[in-house]
Amino acid sequence: MFSLQRLLGRDDEFCALLEASANEAVSAVSSLRQVLNNAEQIPSLDAFVAARRNDKAIKADIADLLIRVLVTSLERSDIEEMAEALYKIPKTVEKFAERYLITIEHVREFDFTRQIVLMDEAVKSVREIVQAFRSGAGVSEIKRLDGRIQRLENDADDVIIELMDRLYEPGFSTIKGIILKDLIELNEKVVDRCRDVSNVIARVVLKIR
Repeated sequence: MFSLQRLLGRDDEFCALLEASANEAVSAVSSLRQVLNNAEQIPSLDAFVAARRNDKAIKADIADLLIRVLVTSLERSDIEEMAEALYKIPKTVEKFAERYLITIEHVREFDFTRQIVLMDEAVKSVREIVQAFRSGAGVSEIKRLDGRIQRLENDADDVIIELMDRLYEPGFSTIKGIILKDLIELNEKVVDRCRDVSNVIARVVLKIR
């Protein structure tokens, strides 16, 4: 016999995994903040690798659950799209950390604070919108949270332009400029990934509620 309670329970299993994935994104950015705040120390990739691996395992759990669950109110393609978008956040943070570690002697003194603040706000907002989605928040609340993330992305676009301008100042090292351009763009991409998650959730909510 069809059970609405069982159906909703299955939905919550997926949402719980998506929330766990969002937590890994928050953890990855927190680890990056610690690394950049202690630039005099030699950074380790362990925390970033762990966040990305944990998220990969969560993504695998979602794929496995999709195979086992026959009925859900959520479309399978939507679940897969949310999982993929969330996974790309810690993956992008790890990519930044890898390149930062390789080039640290060139970029140790560069101030990424403005980008990190926006990244931190963005991943925490992503976690909030995932939690709101899981709790069954209405369209207006999802739109409010989605709007916040879109504004953060706009702010991140403004910051990257300002930071890039510094790289083209007379006398700025060409090699250092190339390295920093890559790192600045990766940080901005983290906020873009957050926007992607928000876009998917907003679209899904408009379909089902």
